[in-house]
Amino acid sequence: MVRTFNIPWAAWYGDKDLQLEFPDAWDVCVYKMQDTLELSQGDIKNVFSKPIGTPTIQEIAKGKSNAVIAIEDISRPIRAEFILEIVLDQLNTAGITNDDITIIYALGAHRPMNRQDSIKKVGQKVVDKIKIENHHPYENLIYIGDSHKNTPIYLNKTYYDAEVKISIGSVVPHPLAGYGGGAKVVLPGLCGIQTIEANHKAGVRGIGIGLGIVTELRKDIEDTCKKAGLDFSINIIPTMTRKIGGIFAGDFIKAHRKAMEFAKEVYSTNLPPKLNLDIGFFNLYPEDTELSQALKGFNFLFKSNNFIKREGAVVLLTAASEGRGFHSLLGETGGKLYKNWGDTVIFKGVLKKKKFGIFSQNINRKDVLHYYPDTTIFHTNFQELVRELEKMYGNTPKVGIFPSSNQLPK
Repeated sequence: MVRTFNIPWAAWYGDKDLQLEFPDAWDVCVYKMQDTLELSQGDIKNVFSKPIGTPTIQEIAKGKSNAVIAIEDISRPIRAEFILEIVLDQLNTAGITNDDITIIYALGAHRPMNRQDSIKKVGQKVVDKIKIENHHPYENLIYIGDSHKNTPIYLNKTYYDAEVKISIGSVVPHPLAGYGGGAKVVLPGLCGIQTIEANHKAGVRGIGIGLGIVTELRKDIEDTCKKAGLDFSINIIPTMTRKIGGIFAGDFIKAHRKAMEFAKEVYSTNLPPKLNLDIGFFNLYPEDTELSQALKGFNFLFKSNNFIKREGAVVLLTAASEGRGFHSLLGETGGKLYKNWGDTVIFKGVLKKKKFGIFSQNINRKDVLHYYPDTTIFHTNFQELVRELEKMYGNTPKVGIFPSSNQLPK
């Protein structure tokens, strides 16, 4: 006999539940985040009439001739179609026509977006009427000075030259910058590879980072954003199913801080006292498009890992719908900051003596070993993974399933 548990799976590529089957004798419990209800369209519109720390978009855009809207790519969870309808309407009302509006995907060092990606992210109507560009971290850049931490700032020139600058980002946990969204859409999203490298270098070594807080890396990002300019920042907290659960718009620092406060509530996860798991399964949804994002499966453990036995197992679950993925700075052979995560202080510090594994149906072992050490347990068949873990932890292990990469311990 078996017990079946469903977890969300394959963001942007089906968004269907995946069934995980465990032997009856296994002591399995699912630990969900607090979550929140989806906002109504009326509630979302009201946010734009009362922004935090800035005038409305319509007021900002009055008398201006053009605008740029920077949006996160498909590796992030939020659909931006309805938000863009509101933004475009306010820009049009202020006198800026669609011909004078450009959407830039704030890719940082990620892969470019194609037409099908765009339809998913911003909707068919927007794709058919607005100019859309991919940020290029090596071209179309302008140097605008250094940050207070001496980070040289090379910025997307199209963005820099625009008279009105707007961003749309999701406020999800990030191991280097605390949370996504806000100024992070600008750095790394719209900066040159030299700027991204300088900003990330210390963070990759574990310096100035943290989850759910305003990190030193975040401060450098915000200082860069001040120099680059950002007139209006839209910060979204997704629900468990990638709907809009919270939205905070206006000043890129003030609105983002409010978003962080709400995000902490939404993502908070209660654990019973003295929990002592043999195995923890950490699902990467909704950031499960590619293996290169899988490090975020450690988000929960960065905040607390004393609920898994010292020699227990940490297993990441990822659809990796696009396979290994792409990150020109951190993820590719020869990339300026590329290294196997198994060799990093962060990885070793979190796991210590714990075993580490990955389950995915869309990658192979060579993909896994590109990022992780050769001791990694890897299976494309979940039952084969269960059998291997059973050999290590017996027939009655205590197991926890954490269904979202956005979860953080309360």
